[in-house]
Amino acid sequence: MGSVDDVHESDAVLLCLADDRSTLDVATPKGEARASWAQTLVVNTATVAPDAITALVKAYGDRFVAAEILGAPQAVRSGTATFVVGGPASAREALAPLWNVFAGVLDVGDRPETAAIMKLLNNQMLLAQVAVIAETVRAGRAAGIDDTTLAATLRESKMMPEGLRNRIDVLFDPDHAGWFNSVQAVKDVTLALELAQGGAPLPVTEAARDAYRQVVQDGWQTHDVTTLVEYGRLAVAGLAGAAALSRKTTYETGRTQPPGPPRVGSTP
Repeated sequence: MGSVDDVHESDAVLLCLADDRSTLDVATPKGEARASWAQTLVVNTATVAPDAITALVKAYGDRFVAAEILGAPQAVRSGTATFVVGGPASAREALAPLWNVFAGVLDVGDRPETAAIMKLLNNQMLLAQVAVIAETVRAGRAAGIDDTTLAATLRESKMMPEGLRNRIDVLFDPDHAGWFNSVQAVKDVTLALELAQGGAPLPVTEAARDAYRQVVQDGWQTHDVTTLVEYGRLAVAGLAGAAALSRKTTYETGRTQPPGPPRVGSTP
């Protein structure tokens, strides 16, 4: 497809963009529905605020469906992810063959905003748990436990959340090469906090958001959310390289981790 308007042979347009602004800029230029999408279903799969979903409903009416993805990219590829689907029954039914190709379905009814809220709550659970597990690793290292032993314990522990087991190796990867970075984490946790504004204090979630903000400020913004294990370490060229070499040796050999590079800021 050469242009977002080139959809004349398409039954549906699927959106998967970075944030609210980019989603609305593409789907509702100048605040209006795209005329070229007048005969297609419009499906948002990105994590956005409920207000953004409401704007899309206003533009596309009963042709709009929210289908939020639960699962890592590899889960989508293997067909083991889940779409949280909300929207008019006729549109959800028309899109059923699509869900069967990619993933299972959690149908949350006629209201697209419900799907957006459930996705944010899912990500809030995931990202708060990542923060806790990252601190477990940091506490273990501070107590002199080598990374090989820590990783093996996480794999065997029944306290390790099932949905985070695919990140155990990434926690100990010096490059933290994953699929969901710390900037995205700040966005999603902030949106989750906004769900409860004025209604319920969420101190644990607020602490997780602040931790992700810190690692972004420390230069880990393009790395996976597991960079929370690096909290307080600046991601600059020489510093990160030295940390990477020492941790790679530790993880592969099982030796006690040698002292890391100088720490910046407080270390809990």
